[in-house]
Amino acid sequence: MQRHSADHSSAAIESRVRELVYRERTITFTTLATTLSDCRWISLLRALNHLEQQQVIRLTPLPWDYQICVKTE
Repeated sequence: MQRHSADHSSAAIESRVRELVYRERTITFTTLATTLSDCRWISLLRALNHLEQQQVIRLTPLPWDYQICVKTE
């Protein structure tokens, strides 16, 4: 039961991340983590990894952070 709940939670977190990135167009990981402060960092990183694999976003390393952008054609 707990595993099913975690799966649902992952999908919900990914949806929230996608919504925020689409709205902001460009955001840093620090801002994302602050805005979604009820989410664990590992959950946010998993969601970002999945969205990047789907080519929805682009992650760019910064000196002390990551920039997250909506991927355009």
